[in-house]
Amino acid sequence: MAEAGIPDAGHIVHSLEQKSGAGMSGIEDPGVILGNALVVEAKYRTMCRLIEESGCRTNVDLPCGYTPKALHMTRKGMQFIGLDLPIVAGEAGPILLSLAEHPERMRFSGVDATNYDSLAAALEGVDGPICISTEGMMMYFTESEVFTVLTNIHGLLEEHGGCWITPDPEFILQFYLTFRSVLGKDAVEKLAASRNSAEGASDVGNLTNSFIADPMDVENSLQTVKAFLHRHNMRAERVNLGEAMPELTMYGKLTGEQIAEFRMAMSRCHYWVIRLAEDLYEDDKPQKDSPFEMDCALVDGTFRVSLRGRVDTITAPELLKAWETEKAANTIQAAEMDCSGLQYISSAGLRVLMMIQKGLPGAPVKLTGVNDAVWEILETTGFIDIFEIERQAVK
Repeated sequence: MAEAGIPDAGHIVHSLEQKSGAGMSGIEDPGVILGNALVVEAKYRTMCRLIEESGCRTNVDLPCGYTPKALHMTRKGMQFIGLDLPIVAGEAGPILLSLAEHPERMRFSGVDATNYDSLAAALEGVDGPICISTEGMMMYFTESEVFTVLTNIHGLLEEHGGCWITPDPEFILQFYLTFRSVLGKDAVEKLAASRNSAEGASDVGNLTNSFIADPMDVENSLQTVKAFLHRHNMRAERVNLGEAMPELTMYGKLTGEQIAEFRMAMSRCHYWVIRLAEDLYEDDKPQKDSPFEMDCALVDGTFRVSLRGRVDTITAPELLKAWETEKAANTIQAAEMDCSGLQYISSAGLRVLMMIQKGLPGAPVKLTGVNDAVWEILETTGFIDIFEIERQAVK
């Protein structure tokens, strides 16, 4: 964003560098930087315009990341609620509040997008319709997580009214067409380098699911996305990016021919403004989960844990801390998790289980009492081949 000349982005980079003592740059190839900067500026400026035109006075940004959107929206008189992983919200919030002209209009909360209770709590006290903005998040979820996130967004819109704006279904297409329009024959190589950088910075192996359109099969995959929304009784207006996109600072680094090619390419992309259609089916409404609880003990060299409720971004650190504390003090030969009270486990929880597994090279982590919902998550993510699993007995 700083490279693209987006206001305030340079100040945020400086604050992050001051905090970490290290530079933020991870990409050095000029072509990759150019392509990424074009994508980022087009997305940022277009999303800001669409949010401002939504008619809502509160922007709920999920995930908010470290972008200057909070500063932009509060200058426009809107309330800004930044939601992200606790570690991000805890770091970005103070930086943005320190730079804000209207800090009273912004707040930040650590949430898990698959945890409805955490989202609802973060919006407590909000009056009037909300505009939920989601950029670059949906591709990091598994199929089951996407379903849960859509259910949760529906729940928030049902509670507060408003809309959900996201470029995510066609964002990979935007990326592909941007690089091809301005980099020509070098596009494939630069795209690969950019994808490798994204995957290297993520704990998720694949950056796609059924909510993300396939650039090689756009029409069929868009029908899949629409069906996903229909299943959640939501409908989408696809806004043409080429028509909605403001003038970009990055045009100063392009030739006239490149600008024309880029604008034409962006007319093939759309951002999605999503609203409620009708009520969800009862089975698809956000579920009230039991509070997270955990009991653990070391018994004859086995790390035994009983899990209840949800293991997600909010609660997984507690399991990790218990494991690391026990491992530092004792020799652990095996691990067994009683999952009979476990209602849900997210990618964050699975990563903790993998960390425990890596600390036990001699034996697989044993999961007992696994219900059908958790089994489905383990199966779709490929973890049934890693752990020793005993499923819950059918009553």
